[in-house]
Amino acid sequence: MNRKLTAAVLCCVMAVLTACGGKDAKKETGETAAEDVTEEAPAVEVYTPAVHEEGKYYVGIIQQSGHDSLDRASQGFQDELRDLMGDDVEIDYKVADGTELGCDVIIDHFLQDKDDLIMAGGTLALRRAYNATKDVPIVAAGITDFLIAGGVSGVGEPGGNVTGISDLPPMQTQKDFLLNVADGDTIGIVYCSSEVSSGFQVKLIKSYLDDEGVDYREYAFTDDSGLESAVTNACGECGTLYLPNDDALARNMGIVKRISLEKGTKVFASNESMCIDGALAAYGIDYYEMGKRTAEMAYDVMIYGIDKADEYNNEDWEADDYEERGDISKISIDRMRDTADAYYNPVIAEKLGWTPNGSYTAVEVEETAEEAAQSGTN
Repeated sequence: MNRKLTAAVLCCVMAVLTACGGKDAKKETGETAAEDVTEEAPAVEVYTPAVHEEGKYYVGIIQQSGHDSLDRASQGFQDELRDLMGDDVEIDYKVADGTELGCDVIIDHFLQDKDDLIMAGGTLALRRAYNATKDVPIVAAGITDFLIAGGVSGVGEPGGNVTGISDLPPMQTQKDFLLNVADGDTIGIVYCSSEVSSGFQVKLIKSYLDDEGVDYREYAFTDDSGLESAVTNACGECGTLYLPNDDALARNMGIVKRISLEKGTKVFASNESMCIDGALAAYGIDYYEMGKRTAEMAYDVMIYGIDKADEYNNEDWEADDYEERGDISKISIDRMRDTADAYYNPVIAEKLGWTPNGSYTAVEVEETAEEAAQSGTN
């Protein structure tokens, strides 16, 4: 019985008892009502902050949603930071649900725990972390453009409590591989318009395609509910799709894969993970390596920028060197240009009858039993 219905029933009961007379009846009814309300009141969950061991460093990882690209970045970060710090670091790794509220709850717990540093995976995670604190150092990975994402005043010298590594690939080279795959097709650019970093990358690729005189069309959607329609329309009107680094697309590559194979459309993505998950080809940076380099930044911030790091101090370093190396406001935003590579999915390539023409690395992917059965009936 819900609260409104319970209150209505109790009012009726009290009216009847009052009509029958008797102060005792009123008193008894009032006590019963109080008991009912008490029993139905929801329990309030109170968060208990973690207990920290003196001398250890505590890091909270907030990954804005679960998909392979950000998973790999988070794993690279954890692996490298543990290699660098061993038992002296405790890592609290949390994956949100892709919403502001989901990120906020996790970040609030990190702040209550008084973690020494926050690692933010994805633009939304970075924005919510920076919105919550201007004091705790934040290193971020999987951000296409930090100036748009927020928290920094410049790439060379961020100027605040945020730094990190961009996942933007070398765009001129990406354009060349895209045109190689498209081979004269009209290109459908699909992206989530509510993701600002995606919009920035789309703006860049459009400018390069304009310079080449290539025919393209845009298919923007605002959230996951509009993705399938956008992909369906794009596959119906274009021979090749272009996907930027986009959180919504990355976590829904199964839908992109299904529709593109049904339509016989080639899909070109912006990172290896999206290629593994269903794109025909991709050109982008190594997310695991990005996570590792982000961990190196985190190490410098904690070891050289936090007072309790004295035990790590190397006598060969001058005091000013320590301060400069650990000052997050002066640690430049980095890019992973040297790790960029072109990939293709051999299973998708076979289904579409496409043969790589150029320097592509085959991703490791296994065809599911269902896909194998469908292939056998075609």
